[in-house]
Amino acid sequence: MLRYSEVIGLPVICAASGKKTGIIKDIVFCPENKKIVAFEIEKNSCEIKKKIVLKEDVISLGKDAMIIENEKKVITFKKAKDKLGIKKKGTIIGFKIYTKYGEDIGVVKDILFDFEKNTLDGVEVSDGLIQDIVKGRNLLPLLGKVEFGKENILVEKAAVEEMMETGKGIKGIINKT
Repeated sequence: MLRYSEVIGLPVICAASGKKTGIIKDIVFCPENKKIVAFEIEKNSCEIKKKIVLKEDVISLGKDAMIIENEKKVITFKKAKDKLGIKKKGTIIGFKIYTKYGEDIGVVKDILFDFEKNTLDGVEVSDGLIQDIVKGRNLLPLLGKVEFGKENILVEKAAVEEMMETGKGIKGIINKT
């Protein structure tokens, strides 16, 4: 399982030439079916048009790099958006999470996904700065019916019951000693 925050900034390497063709700038998700659609690539910092590599054109994604077949797999977002069936590139980082009963769970700070199975498995939730420092962030699995809005996510109560603490706060450090 990979984290969004760990993948951003990884180099993109062409298998045919062995050259670095850019870095991963963002991941394009399809919220409706909780899948990865493409990766936004930055070849150089002065590019105007957004470049992407479709998920299906990625040979592998590891902890240290993403491997694509050749540079022809890097295309413009405009060229691919009709094929992808999405209107714009978006992210769910920063979305507010609510239960279907109106309870505020927190804000999405990171995304957990499985590249091989092409699934969004969960999100790391921030409950606020103080809670993050004391308890650490929570992991919310994307179980059951999850509805993605334009700026919010609605989850079933079952997903909230499965939410777990990461133990990375001060409280977790103290309890380990």
